[in-house]
Amino acid sequence: MIEKYGAIWIKTEQKNSTRIVFEEYLPNIDKLQIIYERVDGNYQPYSCVKNKDPQWCLPIWIPENSKVILSTIESAKKYLISFV
Repeated sequence: MIEKYGAIWIKTEQKNSTRIVFEEYLPNIDKLQIIYERVDGNYQPYSCVKNKDPQWCLPIWIPENSKVILSTIESAKKYLISFV
């Protein structure tokens, strides 16, 4: 768990499972976009927004989309455009 762009990021990467291959913070709309590469070579894109949580002094980043698995990083980036 770390602070990223004014909110708490709870890492969801699991050892030998996924790794972040794309990260972009969009300050004009206050969103964090992340793409994970899975061990099977597919990609999981997430568009994250800040959410208040009474347990923490800072907001936390939470995904605003459901789990999606795509075959290329380009298709994952195109998918994230719909959340901008």
